[in-house]
Amino acid sequence: MSNKIAAIVVTYNPDIEVLQRQLAVLVQQVRLIVYVDNGSLNSANILECVSDIDRISETQVVLIEYKENKGLGFAQNRGMEAALVAGANQILLLDDDSEVENDFVNNLLAAKDELLKRGLRVGAIGPTYYNRKTGEQYPITKYIGPFIDRRLPKNESVEATFLIASGCLIDSEVITDVGLMNEDFFIDYIDVEWSFRAISKGYKLYATPRASMNHVIGEDRVGILGRKISLHSPLRKYYLFRNSVFMIRCPYITLGYKVREVIFNGLRLVVFLMLSDEKMKYFRYSVMGYWDGLRNKRGKCTCNY
Repeated sequence: MSNKIAAIVVTYNPDIEVLQRQLAVLVQQVRLIVYVDNGSLNSANILECVSDIDRISETQVVLIEYKENKGLGFAQNRGMEAALVAGANQILLLDDDSEVENDFVNNLLAAKDELLKRGLRVGAIGPTYYNRKTGEQYPITKYIGPFIDRRLPKNESVEATFLIASGCLIDSEVITDVGLMNEDFFIDYIDVEWSFRAISKGYKLYATPRASMNHVIGEDRVGILGRKISLHSPLRKYYLFRNSVFMIRCPYITLGYKVREVIFNGLRLVVFLMLSDEKMKYFRYSVMGYWDGLRNKRGKCTCNY
């Protein structure tokens, strides 16, 4: 068990059975778990779940509750702040549906130690991700200009341009240097923006096949011309399009990434409109996302478009 590693789990209407399984594995690997609840309708069940484990485990389990959804970045930041105050020297970020394997943390640590011994400046290390339902392994993304090198780690860690936040292990010193997550984004692009910020400060990001995690990207995945794309709700498309504008404005985001965002967001909108049964709703939320991005409207979407 890693004494100074804290796990931060953001919950929002979680599946309690999944949360219980996650918690049962985590208490064997870290000494502190901070759950930050974003106004879940089943918050009483979360409290019961956390309280039951806290009574019988050596691991300290803390629940921070909010009455409304404050956004993913906000919740991650409050959890990290609580963990750092408690003396954690490394932070493991997780979603409420992230199911980690036994020795997940030790495997991340071992892979990171190997990289550090090679003299590499590791900003964060994450696992490989797979979809248990479909058997699909998600590739690790490395940008080369506007082009993507999709990597499937087999035997050793691979460098990534950005990492999915859930499953990432980050040193407290890196968090202090790079900063916390961007709360203005509310959801979507939060981990991408942080990754680019870390890279701009000279850090490298890695994914290791030593640790793997079940993770679902989007509400669904469909195949288009031999490629898999993630489907999202109209509201999520609002955040994706709006925050894409913010990403393009960031001075530390690479030009190649910005070019790709401009081109592919238009293509994604066409594809979503072709596939969706709510074409006008998708169109309105996407267009208003762009518009709100241009007029620098941040935080939670409060309008019904």
